[in-house]
Amino acid sequence: MASSDKLTRWLDLIAALLRRRLPAPFAELRADVPAYDAPGVRPESVLRTFERDKDELRALGVAIESVQEVPGGEVRYRLRAEHFYLPFLLLGEATRPEGVELRRVARPDGPGYDRLPVLTVSTDDHLALVRAALRVQGLGHPGLAADADAARRKLAVDLVDPELRAAVAAVPGRAGVPAATFDLLGRALEARKVVTFTYHSIGRDVTGRRTAEPYGLVFLAGHWYLVARDVDAGALRRFRLSRLSEARLARPGTAGPEYAIPDGFDLRAHVRTRHAWELGEDEVVPVTVVFRDPDGAVAASLPEGEALAAPAGVLRRRFSVRRVDPFLRWVLSFAGHARVEAPAGAVAAWRQLLARARAAQDAAPTGDAA
Repeated sequence: MASSDKLTRWLDLIAALLRRRLPAPFAELRADVPAYDAPGVRPESVLRTFERDKDELRALGVAIESVQEVPGGEVRYRLRAEHFYLPFLLLGEATRPEGVELRRVARPDGPGYDRLPVLTVSTDDHLALVRAALRVQGLGHPGLAADADAARRKLAVDLVDPELRAAVAAVPGRAGVPAATFDLLGRALEARKVVTFTYHSIGRDVTGRRTAEPYGLVFLAGHWYLVARDVDAGALRRFRLSRLSEARLARPGTAGPEYAIPDGFDLRAHVRTRHAWELGEDEVVPVTVVFRDPDGAVAASLPEGEALAAPAGVLRRRFSVRRVDPFLRWVLSFAGHARVEAPAGAVAAWRQLLARARAAQDAAPTGDAA
């Protein structure tokens, strides 16, 4: 059956449920859904179609309730308007800017609308909601972008406020990741299926096929990453989705899970314990930093690192670094109380960063010039 026919059935069924205040049996609902009451269709076939439509609508978030007044009695069905329609939104008069004209939303006539609540929103909250939706649209996730766009449309329909609309600047979008990539990785993660994909490693400037066992999808430092066990390397890795292409299941058509995520693995903890310089697929560089710490205050704020021998009042730590630039900027935040000691490449990059910082400071206007 064509998808347009199914959509028509769904809309007819939802309308039949919403126009009733009391639960109704299928025999009563059938008369209001033309596809269920077509001549020549066997009753058992119609009932199977209804059960399938009901389950699919529930999976989409349509809260169809099954009501049975007595055990073994007739099953009746209900869809509460307040569980289906969004509430009407109204800008609070006490908080709106002076001179801003508001469009009050009149409740439409018809079954169900009279039971919907009205939610009062302040202008500050309205502005924050629109900005939040714009930021979500800029994350590059197709599913989240669609949800954020739907939220903005709801705000635009109920709350027409030209001045607030003009005050919101569009957030520039990010390079998006194809929806098919998110869909495949999400399905593989849920079913515990091994995936393969082409990946470009920036640090090594190498592109090749990878085989991985997905552990999770995370959004870090403005980018989406796949946290997965690299099968060939035998280690946990983060793969940036914008560098990932041609993702597919390694063994399509096989049944059952193909790997297990370790019981002790915690995606949130895994993300929290990583710093910006530890992300990515670049080769690990051991970088040694010397900190001046005469009173011991610096030691308490340092992340984990290998402690090396050092004289009193000084800390020497070796860190495993994948991205040198963010690491050096972090060292710079110690404002002269830290310096990079090794290796030579990191020391040269550190000196260049210091030179740029000094040049920018010298170029800044002084208080007298301002």
